[in-house]
Amino acid sequence: MKGIERMTINLNNPAIFKNASSPGVLFSDHYHQSNEYKVTRSNGAKEWIITFTLSGEGLFSVDGHEQHVKAGELAILKPKTAHQYGSNNNHWEFYWAHFLPRPTWIELLNLPETTKGFIYFPINDIQLQDRVNNSFQRMIRDNRLLQEFSLELSMNALEEILLAINQWLQTTKANKIDYRVQQVIHLLNEELREAHTIQSLADQVCLSPSRLSHLFREQVGTSIMATLLSIRLAHAAKLLEFTQLPISEIANEVGFASPFYFTKQFTTSYGMNPSAYRKRLLEQ
Repeated sequence: MKGIERMTINLNNPAIFKNASSPGVLFSDHYHQSNEYKVTRSNGAKEWIITFTLSGEGLFSVDGHEQHVKAGELAILKPKTAHQYGSNNNHWEFYWAHFLPRPTWIELLNLPETTKGFIYFPINDIQLQDRVNNSFQRMIRDNRLLQEFSLELSMNALEEILLAINQWLQTTKANKIDYRVQQVIHLLNEELREAHTIQSLADQVCLSPSRLSHLFREQVGTSIMATLLSIRLAHAAKLLEFTQLPISEIANEVGFASPFYFTKQFTTSYGMNPSAYRKRLLEQ
């Protein structure tokens, strides 16, 4: 977040956007604002507006509805939506962007509205917060450059934000999985070689080991350790198919301290040992 210089511009000046008709990030920035900061657009804006709060608190007022936004929360205003927003409680640090969407973004922007023309999206997942934060940084940086592909790069960063949000929503709705369980699943997938324990995972999602174990089994259908074993073996199967790594290296790569134990678990799950599994794939 540091190192992004603040740029000041009168965003109520319609001349900024009067020639904007094709998809693009029209303007974006990273702001630190005091309680004197306020923007009012009685007729809304011609383009979409998106903000992501980093610290402090902002306040949006749309169609009589007031929405406080805090760290890790997105707010999106649709075009021609009358609104007012500004700092609340003395300080508001946030990223923002005005943009015209690509035609392919119609479904991505079809998000649940808090009130007509306004989308409020609190992000409870730490990994998703980090991803959105990093994407905003790239979008702002590329939006300021005047190089050949700068516009496309800034749009790609914004599209990544929208795709990540939609993916998270679909996963949550489809599986109805608690966000802390989702975090554990993410950790198991991303850190295969770690010596995970129920205690270490519980500490990372601020739950007791017993509560996490119960919640995980209730929502996933299997225990945490059984899920970790399945993930490790599935990744091992891919390495057997697409690499020439020795069995011992594959075992280590997916988190097994003992090649013998890996072979035993793989054989139980796949009905043949790793060498036979690789040989069968080569013969197909």
